[in-house]
Amino acid sequence: MKNMPNEHTLNLTTPAAVKQGDHTAFLTVYNQLHIKVFRFFFKKVNNREDAKDLTQQCFIRLWQFRHTLSEQHTLDKQVFVIAHSLLVNHFEKLYRRKKIIRQKALDIPETTVAENMQQAFELSNHVSAAIDRLPPVRKKILILKTFHEYSNKEIAHQMEISVKTVEDHITKAFRMMKEI
Repeated sequence: MKNMPNEHTLNLTTPAAVKQGDHTAFLTVYNQLHIKVFRFFFKKVNNREDAKDLTQQCFIRLWQFRHTLSEQHTLDKQVFVIAHSLLVNHFEKLYRRKKIIRQKALDIPETTVAENMQQAFELSNHVSAAIDRLPPVRKKILILKTFHEYSNKEIAHQMEISVKTVEDHITKAFRMMKEI
């Protein structure tokens, strides 16, 4: 006699439970698919952080728009339709950013390039001075976030504080720097 799949395994192929807002069914789908979705994104974007963000967005969208799920298609297929849509949006955003940067580079006359470099140098001096005036913990968090590109979670783990505390320090640091 074949092993019968449990009810939550069936939810992966029939989206009715997720559509009705069953948290357990959603978690089951997440646990069964998040690694596959992450690998899909990582293979396409070749950046671990972007792949993590896109994976998270995919499952957020699945939950937010669960009421639109089709019961004629398997849930894994619908998750990958969402993933593909997010990937297209991601690449369109990157393309637009590069296009804007390219356009701005073409619009700047060469005489202003030297002026802009001077202004950037002066600005970096002001930013450095402002950073130096921050309290030590806030300064360390800001440096880890902006210069070393650590995630809030990585900073929280390294400094043994909560992610919310890291976010609070970053917000206050930027506010203080703006005032300075």
